[in-house]
Amino acid sequence: MKKLSILYEDDWLVVVSKPAGLLSVGFPGFRGPCALDILASRYANRKQVRIEAVHRLDRDTSGIMMFAKSVAARERIMDSWQEMVTERLYHCVCLHGRKRLADSGKIDAPIRYNKADKGWVPEDGSGDRAVTRYRVLERGKDMDLVACDLETGRKNQIRIHLAYLGCPIAGDRIYGRPDGVERLALHARAISFIHPFTGESLRFEERESALFATLVRSEARGDKNAEAPGEAPTYENRERKSARGQGGSKYIPGTSRK
Repeated sequence: MKKLSILYEDDWLVVVSKPAGLLSVGFPGFRGPCALDILASRYANRKQVRIEAVHRLDRDTSGIMMFAKSVAARERIMDSWQEMVTERLYHCVCLHGRKRLADSGKIDAPIRYNKADKGWVPEDGSGDRAVTRYRVLERGKDMDLVACDLETGRKNQIRIHLAYLGCPIAGDRIYGRPDGVERLALHARAISFIHPFTGESLRFEERESALFATLVRSEARGDKNAEAPGEAPTYENRERKSARGQGGSKYIPGTSRK
């Protein structure tokens, strides 16, 4: 598993890239490493720093996360989250269903959760409002590369919504179906926000694993976990070519959502 990497930090917050397989925050009885503990260890000698979670990614989801560096910073970030965050972009690989995804769309379907915190879209329309916008970036023989933009932030929202449409995310052992893919093909690609203390407009982006492209482009179903071949002229390559290499990241100050 790759290590947690820091993309940006200042006096109030730290932005990181979390690898798949690493918990964001631990839970009672859990003794393994988690992103919060790793960061807390990094700042252990700085008494004025207290790492606090402001949002989470699933253990099997890779990508960009933000942590606060004090209780006061966490409270300000969480209190202004809906206003300060202007973009939360995810990339994922979806399996084909009986009906393939349209080129783009809006999924406005409420979500309910059971006692085990597993969610579903109820037929009676009850539950918490959840809205996901998506756009197909590249189509493959059996899977598509899809960009999802969150309008709301429910637990497992993208996974639940795409499964609801009959096109679950590859490698999803909870909401999907057997597909032979070893990891969940979901990645928090970018986040844009207005800094709650400085007012600066910031955007951070981290490319997903080459595996995502391999899954979409592969004609050989027995090689689902290989590295991707050379880049083809896809939407991602045209629009994201300034990212630094496969798995590269970029920090763009002074920019806002397109």
